[in-house]
Amino acid sequence: MKKIIQLSLILFIIGSCSDKSDKNNKNAVANSKIKIDFPLDSLLSFDSEKKLKEVFGTDVRRSKGYYPEGMGEYANTLLFPNTKNEVEFVWEDDTLNFNKLVSIRVFGKNTDWKTKEGITIGTDIDQLEAFNKKPFTFYGLEWDYSGDIQWNDGQLDKRRIYGSLDYPGDIMPREFDSLIGDHTIESSSKIAKKAKLVLSEIVMLKD
Repeated sequence: MKKIIQLSLILFIIGSCSDKSDKNNKNAVANSKIKIDFPLDSLLSFDSEKKLKEVFGTDVRRSKGYYPEGMGEYANTLLFPNTKNEVEFVWEDDTLNFNKLVSIRVFGKNTDWKTKEGITIGTDIDQLEAFNKKPFTFYGLEWDYSGDIQWNDGQLDKRRIYGSLDYPGDIMPREFDSLIGDHTIESSSKIAKKAKLVLSEIVMLKD
């Protein structure tokens, strides 16, 4: 039962944006003044919005996110908002103190953020299998939990890194229609390999 509850929480966090494409378009705006020379993992050390502001100042902004399937909204904190390097911080206390970090999320196309392994937006399905040290499963595309990954007790489960896959091009050819919808797909399947799916979102959970 505990594992089911944890998985539900992960899916809620990963699916927390009601319109990923709009946010990706917004985050396409580059900010050349931002230099990212440390791994995404290091942001997990910030346990409050106050601490973020002490380091990043005006590059921190209060915002809100949306749970999937119309299940409501939650308050969050954004680092480098409206840039390709935007990071969402989700807090356990998101009403008063904005502290006790739950997760961080990155989804900006061409982001500079990478995990300490080198995982980033655009990392392809073959590389992800190598990082996970085994194949994995993911949900079909183009619905609320589009492309959400389940590592199946692989290495990235242990690292508490999650995310979503998507087709790398602007329009997915009809030959890949079987990748669409509410069902799970094996990363090792011929259709997934042929589509050359890539990571479109990274979620890291606080230990």
